[in-house]
Amino acid sequence: MRNSVHASFERRLARIDQIHAAGGAFEATGALGRAYFDSHRPKERRAFPWRGLALVFLGMLLFKGAILAQVGPETYAHRVAVLAEGNTAEQLGAWVLKADAPTEFIAAQLHSLLH
Repeated sequence: MRNSVHASFERRLARIDQIHAAGGAFEATGALGRAYFDSHRPKERRAFPWRGLALVFLGMLLFKGAILAQVGPETYAHRVAVLAEGNTAEQLGAWVLKADAPTEFIAAQLHSLLH
């Protein structure tokens, strides 16, 4: 009997300790508890999302490489040249889509997989 009561009590204490470790606790009204000090702590600045930017850049390279592997270098160069003759937005798109060395490498790797 004593052991089961003691075990139950120990489980409740462990659960309370977990709640406190996770930041949950009772704060009396008007007391300067954790919420007060957390609200006055300087906010951390978010760092620039370099990983996300790198993934977008890699995805763009893979997309360009896939198009180049699918349509071929001559057709791709012709389409980019036609795009370069357009307005400013199209010229910017042609500059972004031009076949560079990494794109050609990716296209060669994808071409061997696709054909």
